[in-house]
Amino acid sequence: MSLDTNLPSDRTLISELPSYIRANRIAINSIDDLADSITITTLTLSVGTTILTVGTDLALHKIESIIISGIGASIIEHIAKGTNGQIKIFISQDNDISFKDGVKSDGKLYLNQLPALTNFNLGENTIIGLINIGGDGSTEYGYWKEIWRQGAVK
Repeated sequence: MSLDTNLPSDRTLISELPSYIRANRIAINSIDDLADSITITTLTLSVGTTILTVGTDLALHKIESIIISGIGASIIEHIAKGTNGQIKIFISQDNDISFKDGVKSDGKLYLNQLPALTNFNLGENTIIGLINIGGDGSTEYGYWKEIWRQGAVK
């Protein structure tokens, strides 16, 4: 919703001001609601984990930062039950987690890398952002497209 910054004008009748107050409150509440759609999760994976599930391992929020580590090596191939537009930002705490590049279906990770269908090791302090495309949060998982990644240089 876009609010007209020229209204109310100096000539607006006092009787019209309540409608502007209501419109402003609606806009402010929508901004406040956005804050409820962001969360931070700490996730420690057991050895051999290959799939993460939104609503179980990951939150249902629109934007989530996941501080991720593993007890041993895990290669994540799928994220199930994602919803179109959800963004997951993974912040790796160790060298135990890898993401496997896949095809655009079944909740697979569609990473920006060559050769295709290979693993990307999330070294310590690596950050990678993924967005869900086409998921309905239930039976259609869509796929997770890499938005960006930042490797640790220190």
